[in-house]
Amino acid sequence: MESDRVPGALAKVLEDVAAERDAQDRMWGVQEFPDGSGPEFTERAKQAKRECAAAWSRGRLTWRHILAEEFFEALAESDPGALRTELVQTAAVAVKWIQSLDRRHGATEHSASEAGGRTEKLVRDRIPEIMRAAGRPPEIRVAGPHEHGPLLRAKLYEEAGEYVASGDPAELADLLEVVHALAALHGITPGELEERRSAKAAERGGFSDRLVLRVRE
Repeated sequence: MESDRVPGALAKVLEDVAAERDAQDRMWGVQEFPDGSGPEFTERAKQAKRECAAAWSRGRLTWRHILAEEFFEALAESDPGALRTELVQTAAVAVKWIQSLDRRHGATEHSASEAGGRTEKLVRDRIPEIMRAAGRPPEIRVAGPHEHGPLLRAKLYEEAGEYVASGDPAELADLLEVVHALAALHGITPGELEERRSAKAAERGGFSDRLVLRVRE
């Protein structure tokens, strides 16, 4: 509806969301977890849909009904593309709910939380020893087997981001170390990884020719 497109109203909500995301990144860094969604939530999604329809038919529909339906539809998806679509729809409904709040009660200043978080990240094996030698006792724990993969993927983003930000080729060594650790997680040795890289390069080529493909939309 036109009332949902009041100039600046949507921008204000999105600014608040962006500020909150920025605060989360400062507190927790890049995070990687399993989705935890799947067909086991299908019945709950159907129930939420029924509740939404029933509330509509009685003239008692609320934002809670709408958001719950979208949320549980997202939880019922295991395909990454479908899950992403449902999460975008869930986020869009949450934004519309905030806009509705702002129209009824006036927009308030959002204060992104800066307290309570403690960033954890995977570090190289000798980092605790180096920190102790420098007089900085580290807080260290050993990640569980189920955490190792997600933490390595988060480390991959971290190292790639550091290279992109600095352009320092020395960062590529850190990136390669994480790649080797991820390969080991899949039972692939550095030599086997190089064989796979070489085979793919022979089949499809590398990037030395600087070719750029124009993709038609």
